[in-house]
Amino acid sequence: MAQPNIEGFVGERLSLARDARNITQGQIAEALGVVTPTISRWERGERKPGGEQLTKLADALGVHRPYFLKPVADYGDAPIFFRSLASATVKARTKERAKMRWLQHISATLQNELEFPPVDIQAAICPTDYSRLADSDIEQIAADLRKRWRLGEGPINNMVLLAENAGVVVGIDEVGSTTIDGQANWCGADDRPYILLARDKNNAFRRQMDLAHEIAHLTLHRGVTRAQLETDFELIEHQAKYFAGAFLLPPHSFAAEIPSLSLDGFLSLKKRWKVALGAMIMRAEQLGVLSEAGAQRLWKYRAARGWAKREPLDDPKDTPISEPRFLGRCFDLIIEAGRKKRRDLLETDIGLGAADVEMLASLSPGYFGEQQAEIVRLEPKLRASPSNDTTADVIPFKRAT
Repeated sequence: MAQPNIEGFVGERLSLARDARNITQGQIAEALGVVTPTISRWERGERKPGGEQLTKLADALGVHRPYFLKPVADYGDAPIFFRSLASATVKARTKERAKMRWLQHISATLQNELEFPPVDIQAAICPTDYSRLADSDIEQIAADLRKRWRLGEGPINNMVLLAENAGVVVGIDEVGSTTIDGQANWCGADDRPYILLARDKNNAFRRQMDLAHEIAHLTLHRGVTRAQLETDFELIEHQAKYFAGAFLLPPHSFAAEIPSLSLDGFLSLKKRWKVALGAMIMRAEQLGVLSEAGAQRLWKYRAARGWAKREPLDDPKDTPISEPRFLGRCFDLIIEAGRKKRRDLLETDIGLGAADVEMLASLSPGYFGEQQAEIVRLEPKLRASPSNDTTADVIPFKRAT
């Protein structure tokens, strides 16, 4: 006897899961022993799978059955900004778009239990004005954002924490593609910015620049349409790249600290400014501190030393990598307060696989394992914010009481 159809099945959930796994309709059909048009009809909402088919579908895609029964939020029309849109394959971009939606789904589930901090990122310009921005305008916008966030003109120690304190939800994914560094999106469902970083080319200095680059998109390019992104991709990427350098390396303070216009001179600044040699060389040329010929000479010396792919201090053993912490603290708070059990939160409320949630939310592997004890403790109290100093230390967000 045929299994009754599952009421409430959401076909778009199946499409997202397939995209996230890079699996075709035909491959799913073969795994379930049905024909490909059946999968297509499920996704379009014309038919629904039976109970046994739903279980097989969940197993094949590495999710839990409740995942398919949850409505998909209205994420809006804002584009997802990929740094390497021109070179990344359509397949890789499709996968990462789905992972961004999964990150936003996790966030929405947590927001059912918690009040997230307010967003402190505003569009710096009217949406139609991005095409008229000069580098000098971007320089000023970067300086204004530093002033807004009370960062002074010193180095920024932790861009991940800075973004999270500004209300950005930051996630991590193992992309599996060297052409995608990260992505940013303004989510229409909660009017909140999201950044999903690639773990593949992972070092502390790259992460700093990746965060600054994506914040540039959130600041400069809110309101840019998908069509405009396709048409003006090179201009939009130039603006984001320039903003990132200007934001991380303010003109006066950075230039004043350069001891000599040599590789060793810039290398001596790398640990303090948390910026790669290549980015510092480029910034010094932008500021007129380094001539075009001088910059070309340093690029050649850098390549000759074998630093084109990996520079000194890039190894995580030498420079620890800052990981997102906000979503992890959200999970801990919900579980420790006794609002949800780990497995219920994962399997019933979110519905994704444990490994996916642990990766996207930067949770420790095995976080949802049954062997982990449930620990309940008292709520922490807010501490007074320390005063600013010459470096831009970032204060972790504390949940309002």
